[in-house]
Amino acid sequence: MKLFKHLQLLLLMLPLLVSCNQHTTKEKVPSETHVSKDNNITKIISTDIDTLGKILDFSNHKPIRVEFRYTLIDNSGKNDRLSVSGPSDSSLEAVLYFDKKTFRAIEDFELNLEWIEQHHSKEEFNFEWLPEDVRRELEQHNVANYKGHPDVFFETGVHGKAWYLDHKILLKADNN
Repeated sequence: MKLFKHLQLLLLMLPLLVSCNQHTTKEKVPSETHVSKDNNITKIISTDIDTLGKILDFSNHKPIRVEFRYTLIDNSGKNDRLSVSGPSDSSLEAVLYFDKKTFRAIEDFELNLEWIEQHHSKEEFNFEWLPEDVRRELEQHNVANYKGHPDVFFETGVHGKAWYLDHKILLKADNN
């Protein structure tokens, strides 16, 4: 009889133990990726964070959402178009959206940096595909003496330029 009560107790607790061991996952935001190839030119238009994470380094500050356009001109000589191979060229335009905590960490880190003053114009970041709400925010962004930032977070090196808006960064990188 005592064994039967323990067995009942175990059967009652089993669902509780199983449910406690399950991990809840956040609903993944659906993303879109369009890839087009023309000879040695590959164009990617996407909202997929993982795809952009192959181009940029998100190890320290991962955005919650992205929109980007990436063009790669492959000059490696792997096709018949080139008789002599050379360095490949690429161009990236991106909007990186951040939660408040991550964006604040980016701003706090940059306050302690000594970097050469930037001379970017916000027109450089007015990408033709920019979402209308981001375009309006960029056009209305009138912080005195603000000329953009270098990219010190996403590994674009000297080719990267950044423009900070409200919890988002417009990023442009040309590697020619």
